Amino acid sequence: MKSAPRWMPSAVALGLLAVVLVFWHATTPVPPPAPPELPGPSTREYVRAQLKIVRGVKIVLPVNLPAGYDYPTAYHYATAQIADDQTTVSGHDRADSRSVVFYPARGGAQADLPIVIMCVQLTDLKNELCPSTADSRHLQRHYRHSRVAIYAVSKAHWDVAAWKTVRLTDDLNQVRWLR
Repeated sequence: MKSAPRWMPSAVALGLLAVVLVFWHATTPVPPPAPPELPGPSTREYVRAQLKIVRGVKIVLPVNLPAGYDYPTAYHYATAQIADDQTTVSGHDRADSRSVVFYPARGGAQADLPIVIMCVQLTDLKNELCPSTADSRHLQRHYRHSRVAIYAVSKAHWDVAAWKTVRLTDDLNQVRWLR
């Protein structure tokens, strides 16, 4: 009897390996596609989604940010409800005020800039949800039927003068720092 050629065991082993690889490839589940990337806080889509959470007063934002500031990463709202002559501020189905926190840009040379909150409420709202103080730390502005309180919350730096002449809008398409 003749013995098998020397290459035969190698060919059989390679054939078996090929069958195993084909079987493995055919039976391994394909991972699901990655979920779509959510819009970031510097986009109009993100801001619109934040505003749709609750109806009510429109947000008023600067068309351009003062030098040294970055876009906000969160949008807040408050509701004033009168019950038994007490005002409560809570998250219900209506925004009577909206606020945004602006931080100085990271790594910027503007280390002396304050953290600033921009708070908007309708001028005819009887409750004060946005501060009404006017001094070097608190700036009061008006946009259409809204009162816009701009105030510093930093401990060391309070000057909000850079926000005095910032053009305001409630139209997100005019906000140049949103993508």
